[in-house]
Amino acid sequence: MPGLWDALLSPAAVSLAILAVTYGLLFLERLHRTIVSLAGATAMVLAGKLLGFYKALPESPHDPLEGTALGAIDWNTIWLLFGMMVIVGVLEETGLFEYLAIKLAKLTRGRYWPMLLALSWFTFVASALLDNVTTIIFVSSITVSIAALLRVNPVPLLVGEAIMSGIGGMATLVGDPPNVIIGSAAGLTFLDFVVYLGTVAVLVGLATSAVFRVLFRDEIVRQTAPGRRPTEPGTEPEGTELLKLDEAEALRDRPALVKMLIIFGLVLVLFGLHHRLRLLPSEVAVAGAVAALLWVRPNLVEVLNRTKWDVLLFFAGLFVIVGGLRAAGVLGAIAKWIGGAVLSHPVLALFVVLWGSALLSAVVDNIPFTIALVPILLDLQRMGADVFPLWWALAAGVAIGGCATPIGASANVYVLSLSERAGHPIGFRRWLRLGVPTVLAQLVVASLLLYGMYALGWL
Repeated sequence: MPGLWDALLSPAAVSLAILAVTYGLLFLERLHRTIVSLAGATAMVLAGKLLGFYKALPESPHDPLEGTALGAIDWNTIWLLFGMMVIVGVLEETGLFEYLAIKLAKLTRGRYWPMLLALSWFTFVASALLDNVTTIIFVSSITVSIAALLRVNPVPLLVGEAIMSGIGGMATLVGDPPNVIIGSAAGLTFLDFVVYLGTVAVLVGLATSAVFRVLFRDEIVRQTAPGRRPTEPGTEPEGTELLKLDEAEALRDRPALVKMLIIFGLVLVLFGLHHRLRLLPSEVAVAGAVAALLWVRPNLVEVLNRTKWDVLLFFAGLFVIVGGLRAAGVLGAIAKWIGGAVLSHPVLALFVVLWGSALLSAVVDNIPFTIALVPILLDLQRMGADVFPLWWALAAGVAIGGCATPIGASANVYVLSLSERAGHPIGFRRWLRLGVPTVLAQLVVASLLLYGMYALGWL
């Protein structure tokens, strides 16, 4: 019994138990997810302190942050989210989102399925060029305006955008933070990602659209054009009232809009050049936010009220929980197991890394998992193993897996919070019902494509 008791109180067992309880409470949806996240983070820090594997802060200013809760928080993500929220908040005051909503609604004539396709594929392309967090903050704000304008359900639109942002981010070096980590470790360039994963991302995106058509079929039939009541299933909206709307009237502050478009354009340029300029994406976002506040001088209270503080606190708590798993050796053990599978079964290595990283990225943040697995692959490479195909399997797996759950990616959490403020809460269980079958289909397509490229000698 003492041996069993020691095993139950081991850092790995305790940290996994805290993770399981946290996810169970998130699934039940009895408490707000931010409260659950902060409670889980507190439990992880207290357990780590008692068992000696984790602590909140370094014991002295000279000690490293690594292995502490403060060091586990990805401040680049937190500040990137905050900066973009401020920029979007100032843009919202100008009426730009209402303007774009009317324009897009007119182009699609208020038809739900074309609108879902247009928004999701725009998100896909933008996420490949920018990071997916920046893209989803901007596009989802437009989507909420469109839904309010047309009086339609925004949930399928928002979920579709969040999932496609993850798939689009897979295609390029700058589209997703794990890609930057993988590219740096393996010496892969922007062009390498486009060549090897660009086609995979597009084909997985097409498969995703097909899945959306099935998952959202009832909603597509139900939604009609504004001003019309549904008469019979499948009735196509005429959009006559929509075409009468003047999008120019939505612009409330044109001088401020011009200033914000200049700032936003510069931010996008700096996002594209941040590697060469040695700037973090968060530094670019915060600089843009400060520039907006100084030049436009909006109502600061209104802008801060639009900032989704619950999202920032949720992520801080989640990072602390995942940091505890890493400090307890759980992530390292999983990474070593995957590495062992690579040596023992080289033919199955591609699928082990793809599906294993996807499964884990749906549960924990993909950044610390990627950081844990990269040294294993580098060690295997030094031992003579062919790990080149595995880099692409890892990049695809962490991008796809993050789509499965509402907390698998930063974009998902933001969309979850935005849906609540829009009066159409998605919820943890509803996301799982949509995300899990979509991800399974994506993994099947990605597996076939990567294996085909491997068999043909392209990887």
